[in-house]
Amino acid sequence: MALPLPQGKQFTIIYRMLSSDFEMTSMEVASDHYSLGFIIHGDRKVITPTKTFMLHAGFINGMPPYAYHRTIPGSSDYYENYLIKFSPDYVKELTDSLGAQFLDNLYAQFPKEFDDEDRKELFSLAKTLLDAYDHLNKCDNPEDERVAQLKVKHLFYALLLMINDKGRSAREKTVLHNKALSEPIMEAVYFVEKNYKKSLKIEDVAAISGYSVTYFSKLFCAQLGKPFSEYLCLTRLKHVQNLLLSTDMSVMDISLECGFSYPGNMTASFKKEFGMTPLQFRKQNKN
Repeated sequence: MALPLPQGKQFTIIYRMLSSDFEMTSMEVASDHYSLGFIIHGDRKVITPTKTFMLHAGFINGMPPYAYHRTIPGSSDYYENYLIKFSPDYVKELTDSLGAQFLDNLYAQFPKEFDDEDRKELFSLAKTLLDAYDHLNKCDNPEDERVAQLKVKHLFYALLLMINDKGRSAREKTVLHNKALSEPIMEAVYFVEKNYKKSLKIEDVAAISGYSVTYFSKLFCAQLGKPFSEYLCLTRLKHVQNLLLSTDMSVMDISLECGFSYPGNMTASFKKEFGMTPLQFRKQNKN
């Protein structure tokens, strides 16, 4: 599960520079937001249930809510991007004006590429939006905050409209192959997502696929890059992250809510996976 929008927010934009070996360690899905990624440098491979495609510097890609995806390195170059997340409510004025299908049509065309001049203008506008958003977060009185909020939304609307008007779909150039995950494995992924709170065994999930445990285990690991037990643990940890950011529940209660029998085991797994304790993660990211 992808990290949600911070509590009380409908829009965020961040700048990221990540190492060449950065990758999403599992399939993720957002439930509360759309995302937009501006690839400044580097190459990424994106895996979805139906296709695998490449992203290159200068591309813009988007993911709607409830779209499973995973990104991994596409080259040995470092990865640099702007990442925007926004809720459907944040763009309600725009979709009310242009029609509810505006976002559907726009997101059906990603990834997008652009002529050089348009690309420079778009990435410059994204940087201006990032600066405006950083300023908004530093406002210390209500009047300045209202003005800053209007500026951020105005810039973002202009950005969305320009992406829609100027971009060319790069799908034909970048799609590597269809059916990145076989249907039985996707069914297994969905089953895990729905039942991660329960005491799951690989036998339970293999039965969904109709395969023997041995064959299912090999197929699962080959397509998702890790054994079933590790994938289940990571899925639970992603939900732990979500609750750490979106609630004030204790670490013990979150651990039990997400399917861990012992909070100590969850904390140890969380620190091994993310390099910090659950409380450190909450303090660093919940603001």
